Amino acid sequence: MTSQIEESVLAGALEYWRGVNLASLLRELDEAGLAIVNNQKTSLQERRRLAEKTKEFRAVSDEQKPSEFKPLLKAYQNEIDALTKRMKFAEASFLQLFKSLSEAPDPEPFIAGLVEERKQRETRDSAQADAARASARVDALVAEVAEQREKARGAESLQRQLDALQAGVDAA
Repeated sequence: MTSQIEESVLAGALEYWRGVNLASLLRELDEAGLAIVNNQKTSLQERRRLAEKTKEFRAVSDEQKPSEFKPLLKAYQNEIDALTKRMKFAEASFLQLFKSLSEAPDPEPFIAGLVEERKQRETRDSAQADAARASARVDALVAEVAEQREKARGAESLQRQLDALQAGVDAA
Protein backbone atom coordinates (compact mmCIF):
# COMPACT_ATOMS: atom_id res chain seq x y z
CA MET A 1 0.00 0.00 0.00
CA THR A 2 1.30 3.41 -0.88
CA SER A 3 1.72 5.98 1.83
CA GLN A 4 -1.08 8.03 0.32
CA ILE A 5 -4.49 6.40 0.63
CA GLU A 6 -6.51 6.85 -2.55
CA GLU A 7 -9.18 9.44 -1.90
CA SER A 8 -11.94 7.44 -3.61
CA VAL A 9 -11.16 4.29 -1.59
CA LEU A 10 -11.12 6.25 1.65
CA ALA A 11 -14.35 8.05 0.73
CA GLY A 12 -15.99 4.73 -0.13
CA ALA A 13 -14.96 3.20 3.19
CA LEU A 14 -16.19 6.27 5.05
CA GLU A 15 -19.53 6.14 3.27
CA TYR A 16 -19.91 2.44 4.03
CA TRP A 17 -19.16 2.89 7.74
CA ARG A 18 -21.62 5.79 7.88
CA GLY A 19 -24.21 3.40 6.45
CA VAL A 20 -23.38 0.81 9.09
CA ASN A 21 -24.07 3.46 11.73
CA LEU A 22 -21.82 1.79 14.27
CA ALA A 23 -23.28 3.68 17.25
CA SER A 24 -26.78 2.47 16.44
CA LEU A 25 -25.52 -1.04 15.73
CA LEU A 26 -23.71 -1.14 19.06
CA ARG A 27 -26.89 -0.02 20.86
CA GLU A 28 -28.86 -2.77 19.13
CA LEU A 29 -26.17 -5.33 19.96
CA ASP A 30 -26.12 -4.14 23.55
CA GLU A 31 -29.87 -4.65 23.77
CA ALA A 32 -29.53 -8.07 22.12
CA GLY A 33 -26.72 -8.96 24.52
CA LEU A 34 -28.88 -8.04 27.51
CA ALA A 35 -31.74 -10.09 26.08
CA ILE A 36 -29.39 -13.05 25.57
CA VAL A 37 -28.17 -12.80 29.17
CA ASN A 38 -31.78 -12.68 30.39
CA ASN A 39 -32.59 -15.65 28.16
CA GLN A 40 -29.66 -17.55 29.65
CA LYS A 41 -30.94 -16.87 33.16
CA THR A 42 -34.45 -17.91 32.18
CA SER A 43 -33.11 -21.04 30.52
CA LEU A 44 -31.18 -21.99 33.65
CA GLN A 45 -34.27 -21.49 35.82
CA GLU A 46 -36.40 -23.55 33.44
CA ARG A 47 -33.83 -26.36 33.31
CA ARG A 48 -33.80 -26.46 37.10
CA ARG A 49 -37.62 -26.47 37.15
CA LEU A 50 -37.69 -29.33 34.63
CA ALA A 51 -35.09 -31.25 36.61
CA GLU A 52 -37.24 -30.85 39.72
CA LYS A 53 -40.39 -31.96 37.87
CA THR A 54 -38.51 -34.95 36.47
CA LYS A 55 -37.35 -35.88 39.97
CA GLU A 56 -40.90 -35.59 41.22
CA PHE A 57 -42.12 -37.71 38.31
CA ARG A 58 -39.62 -40.45 39.12
CA ALA A 59 -40.74 -40.42 42.75
CA VAL A 60 -44.40 -40.91 41.78
CA SER A 61 -45.74 -44.42 41.94
CA ASP A 62 -46.15 -46.35 38.69
CA GLU A 63 -49.94 -46.05 38.95
CA GLN A 64 -49.79 -42.23 39.02
CA LYS A 65 -47.15 -41.89 36.25
CA PRO A 66 -49.65 -41.95 33.37
CA SER A 67 -51.56 -38.99 34.84
CA GLU A 68 -48.35 -37.10 35.68
CA PHE A 69 -46.72 -37.79 32.31
CA LYS A 70 -48.80 -35.29 30.28
CA PRO A 71 -47.89 -32.21 32.38
CA LEU A 72 -44.21 -33.24 32.36
CA LEU A 73 -44.26 -33.74 28.61
CA LYS A 74 -45.98 -30.37 28.18
CA ALA A 75 -43.26 -28.71 30.32
CA TYR A 76 -40.56 -30.27 28.12
CA GLN A 77 -42.36 -29.17 24.97
CA ASN A 78 -42.65 -25.63 26.34
CA GLU A 79 -38.93 -25.60 27.16
CA ILE A 80 -38.08 -26.88 23.68
CA ASP A 81 -40.22 -24.09 22.19
CA ALA A 82 -38.55 -21.51 24.44
CA LEU A 83 -35.09 -22.83 23.52
CA THR A 84 -36.00 -22.66 19.84
CA LYS A 85 -37.19 -19.08 20.26
CA ARG A 86 -33.98 -18.11 22.10
CA MET A 87 -31.86 -19.87 19.48
CA LYS A 88 -33.62 -17.99 16.67
CA PHE A 89 -33.13 -14.69 18.52
CA ALA A 90 -29.41 -15.36 19.00
CA GLU A 91 -28.99 -16.48 15.39
CA ALA A 92 -30.86 -13.44 14.09
CA SER A 93 -28.69 -11.14 16.21
CA PHE A 94 -25.53 -12.81 14.94
CA LEU A 95 -26.68 -12.73 11.32
CA GLN A 96 -27.61 -9.05 11.60
CA LEU A 97 -24.13 -8.28 12.89
CA PHE A 98 -22.54 -10.50 10.27
CA LYS A 99 -24.56 -8.85 7.49
CA SER A 100 -23.54 -5.39 8.70
CA LEU A 101 -19.86 -6.27 8.88
CA SER A 102 -19.47 -8.83 6.07
CA GLU A 103 -19.17 -6.28 3.30
CA ALA A 104 -17.36 -3.68 5.36
CA PRO A 105 -13.90 -2.81 4.15
CA ASP A 106 -11.17 -3.86 6.52
CA PRO A 107 -10.26 -0.68 8.43
CA GLU A 108 -6.71 -1.89 9.21
CA PRO A 109 -5.12 -0.72 5.92
CA PHE A 110 -6.78 2.68 6.24
CA ILE A 111 -5.69 3.09 9.83
CA ALA A 112 -2.17 1.89 8.97
CA GLY A 113 -2.08 4.35 6.06
CA LEU A 114 -3.25 7.20 8.25
CA VAL A 115 -0.62 6.34 10.87
CA GLU A 116 2.05 6.24 8.16
CA GLU A 117 0.87 9.58 6.72
CA ARG A 118 0.94 11.11 10.21
CA LYS A 119 4.52 9.88 10.73
CA GLN A 120 5.54 11.29 7.36
CA ARG A 121 3.85 14.61 8.15
CA GLU A 122 5.57 14.78 11.54
CA THR A 123 8.91 13.97 9.88
CA ARG A 124 8.26 16.60 7.19
CA ASP A 125 7.20 19.19 9.78
CA SER A 126 10.29 18.42 11.85
CA ALA A 127 12.51 18.74 8.78
CA GLN A 128 10.83 22.03 7.85
CA ALA A 129 11.37 23.34 11.38
CA ASP A 130 15.02 22.26 11.23
CA ALA A 131 15.37 23.94 7.83
CA ALA A 132 13.80 27.15 9.17
CA ARG A 133 16.17 27.16 12.14
CA ALA A 134 19.13 26.50 9.83
CA SER A 135 17.99 29.26 7.46
CA ALA A 136 17.67 31.70 10.37
CA ARG A 137 21.16 30.70 11.53
CA VAL A 138 22.54 31.19 8.00
CA ASP A 139 20.89 34.62 7.81
CA ALA A 140 22.42 35.54 11.18
CA LEU A 141 25.84 34.34 10.04
CA VAL A 142 25.55 36.22 6.72
CA ALA A 143 24.68 39.39 8.65
CA GLU A 144 27.60 38.78 11.00
CA VAL A 145 29.98 38.23 8.06
CA ALA A 146 28.74 41.44 6.44
CA GLU A 147 29.27 43.28 9.72
CA GLN A 148 32.79 41.84 10.06
CA ARG A 149 33.60 42.80 6.46
CA GLU A 150 32.40 46.34 7.15
CA LYS A 151 34.59 46.47 10.26
CA ALA A 152 37.52 45.07 8.28
CA ARG A 153 37.07 47.76 5.61
CA GLY A 154 36.88 50.37 8.33
CA ALA A 155 40.06 48.94 9.91
CA GLU A 156 41.84 48.93 6.52
CA SER A 157 40.80 52.54 5.93
CA LEU A 158 42.07 53.52 9.39
CA GLN A 159 45.28 51.55 8.79
CA ARG A 160 45.89 53.44 5.51
CA GLN A 161 45.23 56.75 7.25
CA LEU A 162 47.60 55.72 10.05
CA ASP A 163 50.24 54.65 7.54
CA ALA A 164 49.84 57.95 5.69
CA LEU A 165 50.14 59.92 8.91
CA GLN A 166 53.13 57.91 10.00
CA ALA A 167 54.75 58.39 6.61
CA GLY A 168 54.10 62.15 6.99
CA VAL A 169 55.65 62.13 10.47
CA ASP A 170 58.64 60.13 9.29
CA ALA A 171 59.16 62.52 6.35
CA ALA A 172 59.11 65.54 8.59
